[in-house]
Amino acid sequence: MQTRTSTASVLIMIGIMVLSGDAGLAQSAIRKAGGIEGFRELKWGTSIEQASKTYQDLGFEKYVVSNSKEEPAKVYVRRVELGEIEDVKFDSIEYWFKGGHFYQIRAVLHSRIGPRTLVTRAENAFDKINGRLRNRYGDPSGNKVDYVTEFIVVVKEATWIVNHSAITVKYEGAGRTNEDLLTLTMQENPKR
Repeated sequence: MQTRTSTASVLIMIGIMVLSGDAGLAQSAIRKAGGIEGFRELKWGTSIEQASKTYQDLGFEKYVVSNSKEEPAKVYVRRVELGEIEDVKFDSIEYWFKGGHFYQIRAVLHSRIGPRTLVTRAENAFDKINGRLRNRYGDPSGNKVDYVTEFIVVVKEATWIVNHSAITVKYEGAGRTNEDLLTLTMQENPKR
């Protein structure tokens, strides 16, 4: 009698595991189909005034001129933000506004190569985020790896276009210094 009960228990447990796996796959498919309409609590196009109400610690940092014929972007940062995206701790996250409206974030992580470093924090974070975005959105629409010769600097970059947004992850290996860099940019898709 105990053998039948044990066998039934095992079969029930296997059934629950299979159903849980199917639910996980369904959630992944929903995430793949879903889009990105902004970053955290801010949607693309949110005004600076509304963003300041949403994040009361949002403060002006600098202007950035990317095209001399256009107005400069205003870059803001949050003073008490935990700089974590996709379980990676960034040194800074910048909120970019143009024409008074939110259109981009840029997260930056610096790391150093030490005497016993095989893979730096920035390179490890690139691989981690790249893998997660591939699982969520599929292969990137743009993917390149360049090797700059003088000091054999590796530059890796991957871009995903997800509905109304573009996500770019870029790793720049150490050159003349012992410091490498990871940047993650999310922006309202300029090509829509």
